Amino acid sequence: MSSYKTNQIEEKQIGDWKTVSELQDYAIVRTAPKGLLGTPMADVLFSYKLKTGQKEKERKRLHLYGEEGLVFKRALEIIDRKKNERDKAQMYNEFVEKFNTSKFVPLDHSKTQPGDLLVRAIQNRGLTTRAFAEKTGIKAPSLYHHVSGGREISRELAIEYSKKLNCDPVDLMFEKKSIPVWAKVDLYKYTELEDSYKPGRLFSYKANEEDLESVVVPRDIYRSDIKAIKIASRGSMYHNKVAFYYRSENKETNYLNQLCVIGVEVPIGPKEFTNDTEERYYFGLYEENKGESNLLNPDPFAKNKYILRDIEPLFIAPIVVVLNPEAVVDQTKLKSNIPQEKLIRKEEQLTMEIERLKIQMLTEVENRKEAMKYANYQAEMTAKKEKEINAAQEEAQKQMERLTATINDVTKKIEDEMYQEKKSLFATSRSLFDKAISRQSRDKLKIVGGKK
Repeated sequence: MSSYKTNQIEEKQIGDWKTVSELQDYAIVRTAPKGLLGTPMADVLFSYKLKTGQKEKERKRLHLYGEEGLVFKRALEIIDRKKNERDKAQMYNEFVEKFNTSKFVPLDHSKTQPGDLLVRAIQNRGLTTRAFAEKTGIKAPSLYHHVSGGREISRELAIEYSKKLNCDPVDLMFEKKSIPVWAKVDLYKYTELEDSYKPGRLFSYKANEEDLESVVVPRDIYRSDIKAIKIASRGSMYHNKVAFYYRSENKETNYLNQLCVIGVEVPIGPKEFTNDTEERYYFGLYEENKGESNLLNPDPFAKNKYILRDIEPLFIAPIVVVLNPEAVVDQTKLKSNIPQEKLIRKEEQLTMEIERLKIQMLTEVENRKEAMKYANYQAEMTAKKEKEINAAQEEAQKQMERLTATINDVTKKIEDEMYQEKKSLFATSRSLFDKAISRQSRDKLKIVGGKK
């Protein structure tokens, strides 16, 4: 795999780039800007046709990541390389339409001003700006200038408004930072989804970003690469807690006896059938004991102490903080205080896409199984019918042969009987003829003799 940046775009060449193959397909993920002054980003993954004898992991791919406008322009340049003009035009038009209509286009965070945050805070209390002014004694013209953006909200004013609204003054000046809970984990029981997830293994619980649970991130730990998981383990001391960590690719092992999220590579099938592997993610206490790296279940009441033993992690990401999500929403309702814009990021969306494809694959497998069962049934019925037809034909042939033999025997017998009958008739006729000739001869002799 090679990686390089061109005009603020990160390009990664994945798979076998020594062979020449034709561009076949693409996938688009557009992500929200990170922060108020951020720029919307985009991911495009181009896939090329597999050559004969190539494995899926050797498939030639090109990954583009960067500002959405630059990625869009670069993607069209890649599509323009196709040789077939008709295919090129078709992919070009489809790509433009899908890119522009992608449902992951974020809202414009730059339009969220302190005045908008103040209006939202007032509305969350079930009040209008007029009712809020009358209830608190604030001068209506001044409040109007602040909510309309005509005047800036200073630090002192934010503190004054926050006392009357019973909220954090920072929330009246800056947008809350929220991220999706991209995965969950159960420390006690197996979770049965498209796969069987053992205790401690992270699972993506949603296939659509609309259904993802979001959580507010404490500002003192917020970074653009922060991620969140939720422990869903009824009866556990960690139940409904959210664990935050930063995306990591390092394999450093200086996180002994710390809560971590780790990635390990495991085979996806028996070695005699496939050598393919996949990356899986786990949550637990990382330890090293007598040269072995292990992952322990952090809940002291879990039945099995070890989640994984003797492992070689692909990465180790220490947990920054574990807390109740209600603790970061200033005693207000979580749903009403999470910003409407969702900071759906690259890895979360790709994970959801993988889950969707897994479900689609399982459905396709089940459909194929049913189709194979029906085809086998049809084949069995066809074979059974053919066998019955062949047996009937053989029996008919045998009956015909037996009938023919019988007819021949009867015919021969009749012929024999007719021959004997003819022979007897012939003998009788000859005897009568001979007698008649003898009588005539005697008569002639008698006449001649009489004359003498």
